[in-house]
Amino acid sequence: MLVAAFSGGRDSVALLYGLRRLQTDLDFALLAAHFNHGLRGVESDGDEQFCRDFCQRLGVELVCGRAADLAGKGENAARDSRYAWLRQVCAEQAAEGYRPVWLVCAHHQDDQAETVLLHLLRGSGTAGLAAMRRRNGQILRPLLNVSRREINAYLAENGLAWREDSSNAGLDYTRNRLRNRLGPLLQQLNPNWSAALAQTAEIAAAEQDFLAECVRRKMRQATVDPEQGAAYLWQDWQKEPLAMRRLLVRALWQAAAQSPVCALSFEHTEAVLNLPLHRTIHLPGGVAVVKNHGWLRFLRLSDEEMQRRRAKSGGKK
Repeated sequence: MLVAAFSGGRDSVALLYGLRRLQTDLDFALLAAHFNHGLRGVESDGDEQFCRDFCQRLGVELVCGRAADLAGKGENAARDSRYAWLRQVCAEQAAEGYRPVWLVCAHHQDDQAETVLLHLLRGSGTAGLAAMRRRNGQILRPLLNVSRREINAYLAENGLAWREDSSNAGLDYTRNRLRNRLGPLLQQLNPNWSAALAQTAEIAAAEQDFLAECVRRKMRQATVDPEQGAAYLWQDWQKEPLAMRRLLVRALWQAAAQSPVCALSFEHTEAVLNLPLHRTIHLPGGVAVVKNHGWLRFLRLSDEEMQRRRAKSGGKK
């Protein structure tokens, strides 16, 4: 089962149309899923109606979801709400007996280049420069090596219409500012800048996979207790190259953290690298780090300790 995220924009129209054509030759179930963020009033409702009409003509089943209230909550909240709903749709299809269920997204080469730039501007490492993956868990991105120019040509060749999101022309969102202001400048420096940055992501992804395997092997030397945390012999950790020490800090933190979905910043990592003997520092996710008795220890705090720390800090997490 393929669940295609379908906004009604040019990229998702090209994706869904292409999948429908493939479906005539290949045996797979196809479902389109449209999420109405409700941020543009009548225009958002018009997008949903377009999706309904397009899918009816195409002969593809469509399910629609709607956000409760995202006004003023920003682009991250909108994205998180959309993906939460899409994963719910996938789970419902799996419950009906479809195996496996894939969520197919229309991210393309230009999206990938913009993501690399956004991560670079935030001070990302190799994992961030790898940006989006063609496959990331349940998510598939078959257009990741296809340029916006090629998508436009495909739409024209097949006489396909789409909906334009008027907010894309504005500067309210970070990605829009990058695309509409920085993009034209980069085009002057290198007409193929998006392909070049997508290539950077491809290289970084392969290198990140290699590094991740190296870290997995090193972590065999760690002592990990799901209840207590994780520890690494100080001498063994100290003799590693700086890059590996940083990667091990993150791996040990993830092994100990109560909430590993939260972020561990570069500053947090450096604080562990410079941790004095017998001193304790606290990291996100309910982890305390201490260097003593020959070990670098990442200790999982109890719920009671976490509550005391929140109370002491005025309720901040």
